Amino acid sequence: MTRRLSTPPGPRRRSLLLGLGAAGLLDGARAQGEERITVLLEEFAPYSYLDAQGRATGYAVELAREMLARERLAADFEFSSWPRVARRGQERPNVMLPAIVRLPEREAQFHWLAQIAVRQGWLFRLRTRPEVQPRDLEAAKSYLTAVIKDDVSEHELVALGFAVGQNLDRSADYGALLRKFFAGRCQLIALNRMLAPELLRRHGHDPQLIEPLLKFSESRPSMALSRSSNAALAGRLRQAWDGMRRDGTVAALAARYGIPLPD
Repeated sequence: MTRRLSTPPGPRRRSLLLGLGAAGLLDGARAQGEERITVLLEEFAPYSYLDAQGRATGYAVELAREMLARERLAADFEFSSWPRVARRGQERPNVMLPAIVRLPEREAQFHWLAQIAVRQGWLFRLRTRPEVQPRDLEAAKSYLTAVIKDDVSEHELVALGFAVGQNLDRSADYGALLRKFFAGRCQLIALNRMLAPELLRRHGHDPQLIEPLLKFSESRPSMALSRSSNAALAGRLRQAWDGMRRDGTVAALAARYGIPLPD
């Protein structure tokens, strides 16, 4: 199910740059003569999630809001499962994905706007399963690894010789993924090492219950615009990002959310 979040227009304030309560700015506002931007999100803290008041928030959400506000572009923020987000991001113009990993097979599918973080993909096991002990990635193929369908971890592991239905078990969202893993249906789980603790806490699990075993990738979480969008619009958004980098907005948000930035 997709959830759309729009809020009334409001004045643009410096507090938006630091995310100090101006979460609804320009969401749902129609900018003069501009197409509306749809920002597609999955629930994946701290990049994108719903706060206690049911508003979209998170590192990628705040970056997108500020970028769009600087270009006076109206937007709707919509949550859905990652497979739907990835598919819809390729089907329509004026669709932004504020947190998608840039991969060779995705290169021609989007206008790439900015790299927003660095990421390491790791295979984890339950601490209560010491018998799950692959020496390397080749040995890990003898176990069943839980992944999100069409997520970067699935793409990367397939490129390393893993196979869906053989040693990769797909889920549409993190709730289902974690239920399978903690129920013992999968012996390994593929996660972003930096974000794994917060992900588990938000789904009601103690991060100390899992431990990292094998690193399988380093990659580039990025902001992207659907390929059928106007190239001039992509250029404007890249310029807005450059300004956000120069004035410290990106660094301030990354520090607040504990996100490592690229050099």
